[in-house]
Amino acid sequence: MSTVSRRTFLRTNAALAGLSASAALPALSWSSPTTSSADRPLRATRADEWTELFDRRSGWIGADGIYSVPLDGRDGGDGGDGMGSATPGSRTAFIFSDTRIGTVDPDTLTYRQTGFVNNSSAVLVGNRPDPARTTFVLGENGAFGSGFWMNDGIAIGDTLYATGFAPDSDWNAARVDLIAVPLAGGVPDYTAVRRTEDVGLLVRDGTYIVMFGVGIMPGPDGFVYVYGYRNTLAGGQKDLVCARVRREQFADIASWRFWSGTSWSPDITVSVQDAAVLHADVSTELSVTPIPGGRYLLVYLRNVNSTGLEYAIGSSPIGPFGPGVRFYNCPEPYVYEAQTAGGTYCYNAKAHPSLSEDGRLLISYNVNRLGADPLTTEIYRPRFVWLDLHRFADESVVPSATTDVAAGGRVLDLGGLRTVSGYRVKHAGYESGQTAFNTRDFTVEAAHRRTGPWRPVDVVTGNIHNLTERRFPQPVPARYLRLTVQRPTQSDDTIVRVLEFAAVADTTGVPDLARYCPVLASAENTTAHYVTDPTAGLWVNPSHSTWLSVDLGADRTIGRYTVAHAGAADLNTRDFQLQSSDNNKQWTTRDTVRGNTAATTDRTVAPFTARYVRLVVTRPVADSVPDKTTRIRSVTVHPST
Repeated sequence: MSTVSRRTFLRTNAALAGLSASAALPALSWSSPTTSSADRPLRATRADEWTELFDRRSGWIGADGIYSVPLDGRDGGDGGDGMGSATPGSRTAFIFSDTRIGTVDPDTLTYRQTGFVNNSSAVLVGNRPDPARTTFVLGENGAFGSGFWMNDGIAIGDTLYATGFAPDSDWNAARVDLIAVPLAGGVPDYTAVRRTEDVGLLVRDGTYIVMFGVGIMPGPDGFVYVYGYRNTLAGGQKDLVCARVRREQFADIASWRFWSGTSWSPDITVSVQDAAVLHADVSTELSVTPIPGGRYLLVYLRNVNSTGLEYAIGSSPIGPFGPGVRFYNCPEPYVYEAQTAGGTYCYNAKAHPSLSEDGRLLISYNVNRLGADPLTTEIYRPRFVWLDLHRFADESVVPSATTDVAAGGRVLDLGGLRTVSGYRVKHAGYESGQTAFNTRDFTVEAAHRRTGPWRPVDVVTGNIHNLTERRFPQPVPARYLRLTVQRPTQSDDTIVRVLEFAAVADTTGVPDLARYCPVLASAENTTAHYVTDPTAGLWVNPSHSTWLSVDLGADRTIGRYTVAHAGAADLNTRDFQLQSSDNNKQWTTRDTVRGNTAATTDRTVAPFTARYVRLVVTRPVADSVPDKTTRIRSVTVHPST
């Protein structure tokens, strides 16, 4: 097992999974968002400026963990008024765990690695993500010492405190250490790190492992709240638990008190009790942040790792917390699907209140590869998003049925003046999986004549996706549509690699909810997306039994589906099932087909609502065919009528 995989096993020993349906958003008491909704989450957008701070080509080139600690102690623990407390002159320490050191190929972004340490750090001067004011600290044995991984930290007086844990032979926590780093003139002195081993912040009883330190929140009441998780060894579920201590007594573990569900106890073993659990199914790194209105925002990834981030709102540092609300879907598992054979996953979401802005909370999450080392810097580095505390997310729009008006090069002749509703761009990674070559910045322009005048109708910056499919706010009348590229790739490479540029128009037909949606499969995953792409070819899987899972992007109500098979009677899929799921993990069978010989199967089913649908093939061809290969041309999913 590789070095990165050790941490992956410990931190994410649940299978790669999605999330359950979002719960209703609690009433927002601190201010009214610009819209109102009983079931929409707060609005989340990418924070590319922070993500790019850790997109590096030499030295520190990737890590997980990322905690931020304001070194002046202004950590937003005063009821939300301290959010965004970092100033142009303040310093913030970032704490990382497993860290890659070396150089990166500027074209392919693949590693030219020369080193690896279990932890590292960085110090940012200011409140903006400025590479020129960020210093990375590596050290021969890591910034904090070798052989263990880091948890959250806090600056108290002239010392930066954090906890770290060492694993046993099964990669579960064997002990928790207290780390103290002196601050010299407000800067951590990593040459003078002090470590106290096995300080008593761990419980192991054969049924559970409870560890504290994965999230720290200074409260407005003078206590520091230290969060942990209760790991159920049978199944790996992680549940939120809490301890607290007076700020001035933080380094004295004997002064810590642990929440039992009814009171604060000096006995850490009360954290094993069900009553002590504050929130179920959290990740192994997380955060709780005071927000305006006397509320507390818990941020985590449900089920340890997933394709989405969740928050829950509590009325105190120990809740009660409301149901989890999914507010952001990580694109990386789909963007890098081909590069990692479907093994890319996200984990360990948490907030960074001191680096946030008024009304916007900065949140990070990590990206990794399941079961193997990452190959490029695109996989193993943190990503950031903004969570708007005063605005709900826009309503989800059910995809419209579309038809291609024209497709071809970077200038499209629509054959006459047409009304165009949107466009589609397939970038380099759509076929090759080389996401480093996906078009990053581009503009779509429209004109009535080839010579112009051209007017911009859409601008895209910071794209990382393999496919861009967008609708214009208003339909656009045009004879010509032009794609103009400002930044061709994710690096300094200047070659434009666009596989297809197409104009589309809405039709009155029944929409295909699966069109161009991401697909995971049991095998031959690099071409699994063919089944939701009407312009692509046949998906072929030599496995006798196989499945295809389609992420519809949001909960959809489904009443009909079609499957296009090989087209030859003996090779058309014989036996298969349609299944649905809310979390890409637990599945419900919605329809069963046996003995099919038709080239296309069109089935009406009892209406159901789900985000994920899966086609499970149990008999791919006629019994007389010795080659038991599955051949699927397309899968479409339609709403009930």
